[in-house]
Amino acid sequence: MSGRAKQLALRESRTDAGETFLLASSVAYHFPTLPFLFARLGLFGFLVLAVEAICWMTKGEEGRAMPELQQQLRRALEDILGELQLAQMVRVAPTLVIGLGGSGTWTARRLKRLRQIRYGQNQLVRFLFIDCDQSAFASDPALADVTDAEKVLLHIPNPEQIYRDAVNGVGEYAKMREWLPDGLNVTLLRNAKGAGGIRPVGRFALFASLNEVRQKLEGALNAILAIERELETLLQAQAERVEVEITQPRIYIVGSLCGGTGSSLFLDIAVLVRHLMRQVAPNVTPAIIGLFFLPSVFTNENFLRTNPTYLSIIRANGYAALKELEYFCDADTLKANPFTFRYPNMPDIEVNVPVYDEEFVLERGTADGRMLTTKEEVFELAARSLMADIGSPVGAQVRAANANIVTMLTSQPCPQTKKRRFIHSLGITALSAPITELLVHGTCEKLRQFVNDQVLGTVSFSADELKQTVDGFLQANKLEERGSRNDLIERLLATNDEFLSYQLPRNREELEREAGGGEVQQAQYVANWVEAEMNRIRTQIVPEAQRRVGEQKVRVLQDAVSLARNRTYEIARQKGLRAAHQFVGELVAIFNAVKSELANEQQDYEQNRKGALENTIGNNVAFLRRLQGIIGTIRAALGRTDERAMDEALRALEEYGNGEIFSVARQGALEIIASDKPVDGQKSLLSQLQERLQQIEQAMGKLAQLDKLCAETLSVRHQSKTTGSTYVLDQWVISPDEFSEYLQRSAFDLHTVSDALWQSLGADFDRLLQSLTQRANDELIRELATIIGKGLKDALAGQLNIDKVISEKQQREDKRQQVETLMGTMLRTCKPFWGAPEGGIGGVGYHQVFVVTVPGTQDSANYQQVEQWLRDQLTQMGVEPELVYTGYPFAIEMVVRVYGARAFWLASAIEMRHD
Repeated sequence: MSGRAKQLALRESRTDAGETFLLASSVAYHFPTLPFLFARLGLFGFLVLAVEAICWMTKGEEGRAMPELQQQLRRALEDILGELQLAQMVRVAPTLVIGLGGSGTWTARRLKRLRQIRYGQNQLVRFLFIDCDQSAFASDPALADVTDAEKVLLHIPNPEQIYRDAVNGVGEYAKMREWLPDGLNVTLLRNAKGAGGIRPVGRFALFASLNEVRQKLEGALNAILAIERELETLLQAQAERVEVEITQPRIYIVGSLCGGTGSSLFLDIAVLVRHLMRQVAPNVTPAIIGLFFLPSVFTNENFLRTNPTYLSIIRANGYAALKELEYFCDADTLKANPFTFRYPNMPDIEVNVPVYDEEFVLERGTADGRMLTTKEEVFELAARSLMADIGSPVGAQVRAANANIVTMLTSQPCPQTKKRRFIHSLGITALSAPITELLVHGTCEKLRQFVNDQVLGTVSFSADELKQTVDGFLQANKLEERGSRNDLIERLLATNDEFLSYQLPRNREELEREAGGGEVQQAQYVANWVEAEMNRIRTQIVPEAQRRVGEQKVRVLQDAVSLARNRTYEIARQKGLRAAHQFVGELVAIFNAVKSELANEQQDYEQNRKGALENTIGNNVAFLRRLQGIIGTIRAALGRTDERAMDEALRALEEYGNGEIFSVARQGALEIIASDKPVDGQKSLLSQLQERLQQIEQAMGKLAQLDKLCAETLSVRHQSKTTGSTYVLDQWVISPDEFSEYLQRSAFDLHTVSDALWQSLGADFDRLLQSLTQRANDELIRELATIIGKGLKDALAGQLNIDKVISEKQQREDKRQQVETLMGTMLRTCKPFWGAPEGGIGGVGYHQVFVVTVPGTQDSANYQQVEQWLRDQLTQMGVEPELVYTGYPFAIEMVVRVYGARAFWLASAIEMRHD
C-alpha cells in the first residue's frame, strides 16, 4: 500500500468506523464547527464573519462576468436557438431537479437555461430551488428565471420566537430540540440573506418553513408524474420516439456540502422526497441522485484566500456532510440500524434504505491535475453533465449499465475498510461549432449595418437636393408661404373648396341705377352705401373670417404636422435619420423665415396700409357728401369728379375688405407657425418641428450608443475557457478568426428582415422616435437582435453542422491536424472531476461508463459516415466508447461517469478534517 493510501486508510478508520454522527443524537454531527468558531472569534466576530461569508456567497468574483448588456444580447439570441430534436428511440423518465443553497440553485438554474437554449421552452423537466438567500433567485442573463412555483425561499420573519419555542419544547417545534445547539443565532434568517455557512441555521430554516417546502415538493412530484400527458403536445410527431418510464422517476439534488444551506438540507430533502413520493404514487420507485460540490471547489475564491478561518469552516462542514452522505447511503448499516427523521407536523420517517441511489461529488480538478479556475466553471461542468444525463440519450445509455455497476460495487468493497464504495464522480467535455458566438458576432455586425446604413443613413442631402426636396414638399402640400405664395393663408380661408374673399356686391353703375335721380343724389347714395358696407365688413365679414380661420387653424396645423411627419418618415426610411434631420432642420429655417415675413406683412398692414385705405375711403365718402345743391351739381357735371370719387372709394373698399380677411388669416397662420400658446391643445408648427428635430438628434444619439455597444461586443476577445483553467469544458472547431469566413458563407441578406426591423422600431415616425428616445438600450438591442438572429440562425445552421465543418477541415492540409489535436485534447480532458487515485486503491478500481455523442440523427443522410469517422478517430486514440445520437448538430460531447470510491480516497479528504 502506498504511503498516501495508508494515510487515507488511517483517516477512514478514525472517522468512519464507529464515529458516525447521527442527525438526532449528536449535536456535533450538524455543528462540528460551532465550538471552534466561538472559541476563536467570540460572538461578535462570529457574526461579522457570517455576514462576510454571505456577501462572498452572493456576490462572486468581481469582474468575472461580461457586461450585462452583452449578456442580455447573448441571452436573446440563445432563446431563438432552442429546438427539440430526438435522434433515436429514447427512454424518458419523469425528472425533477432540486437546487439546494446558492451553489445548487445556480447550477440548477444554469441547467434549466442550457435546456432552454438547446430545446426551447419545453417543460418536460421540473425544477425546484431552495435557499435561505433571496439573491439566489435574482435575474441573471446566464441563468434561467425562477417561477413562483419553483422557488422556495426559507425566509423566517420571526426566527427568534420559533427558536425559543423549539428550545422550550412548544408544540411540534419541540422535535428540533434533539439537534438544536444552545445559543444558536438565527437572526440571519430574518432578512433572507443566507445561513452564513452555519449548518444548523440552514436546517432550522427548513424546519421552520416545512409546510411550504412540503407543498412545493408535492406539487413538483405530481407535475413530473403527469409527463405523459405533456409529451404528445410538446413533441407532436416526435412523441412516437419516446418511451416514458413513468414508474422510475429521477430526482436530482444538487448543492454544495460546505455552505450553510446545501450541506444542512441534502439529507432531509432526499428523505422528504422519497417519503412524499410514496404518498403521491405508492407504486412508483424514484431514483434519487445527488451531485455535490466539495470545499476544494471554492478554495480559489478571493474571499477564502484571504479568510483562512472561513476556509476552515467550509472544510469542516464538508467533512461532516461527506461522512453523513456515506453513512446514509450504506444499505447494510441502515438495515441493521434504521434511523428516524422527525419533522414538525409530520409522522416520523424511518430510514432503513439508502437515502440516495447515486452520489456524485466534484472537487477542484482531476487526479492528473487539470483544474477549473472558478467555482462558476465547476457549476457549469455540473450543469452540462446533468444536461447530458437528463436531456439526451446519454443518460439512458449510462442507466443501461447501472445493473452491472451495482453488481461490481457490491462484489468489490473497499480493500481497506471492507465497506461498499458509494462515492462517484463525472466529467464532460465538448467539441462544438460555436453557433451562439457566431450568431452574436454576425448579429452585431448586421445590427451595426442596419443602424449605420439604414437608420442613420450613409448619404445626406446635397444643398440642391435638400432645396428641391423641401420646395417640392411645401408646394405639393400647399404649405408654401414664401414670396408670392399664400398657401397657408388660402387653406385657412377655404372651406369645401370655397375660398373666402371680399368682392363688391355692387359696382358703381349698379349703385347709380339703384340711387336714381341726378348726380348729387347718386353721390349721396353711394357714400351711404360705402359706409354701410364698411360696417358690414367689420361686423359680418371679419367675424366670418375669424370663425372660418378659427375652425381651419386646427385642421391646417394637424395636416401640416402630419404631412411633415410622414414625409420625414419616408426620408428616414429612404435615406436615414441624418437626411431626415436635414429635412426637418430646413423646414424649421423656412418657417422661421415665413414667420418673420408674415409678421412684417401684418405689421405693415396694421400700421400703414389699413389706415391708408380707411383714409382713402373716408376722404372719398366725405367728398361725395359735400356734393349738394346747385354747386354740387355744377361740380359733378364738370368732369364727373363724383364718379372718380365713387370708383376710388369702391376700389379701396374692396381692397380693405380683402385686407381685413387676409389680416385675420395672416394672424391665424402666425399662430399656426409660431404661437406661444397651444392651438386647441396643439403646439405650434415650429415648436413641434423643433421638438422633432431634438428627438431626431436624441434618436441619433441612441443609435450611436447601440452602434458602440455592438462594436464593444464585437471587440470582446472570444475564448472557450477561462484564463488559467486547464480542464477544457468546450473547444471550438471554428476559431474566432474564422468567424467572418463562415458568416460570409451564410449569405444572409439584411434586406430580408429590414421591414421587420423598421416595424419593430415603429410603424410611423412618432413611434420610431418614441422607440429610439424612450426605450432602454437593452430592450432595443434584444428586440432588434432577435429579428436579425432568427434569419441569420437559419442561414448559419446549414454551415455549422459540426460533421460538415470537420469534413471540410479534414480536406484541407492546413486544418487536418487541428481537428486531430482537438479530439486528442477532448480525450485527455474527459476525466472525472475529483482527486481520487486514477487506478483506485489496493488493486480495486472503478467502473467507468464512457459515452461519445454523434451529432445529428439516425435519419440523417450521412449518419453512418459520421459515426464511422468518429469511431475511427477514437479507435486510433485507443478508446472504444459507446456512441449515441443526440439530434444536436453543433457539438460532439464526451461524457464520463466513474463509480466506486470511498470518501477517504478523495484528495481533499485530509484537508477537510478539522482538528
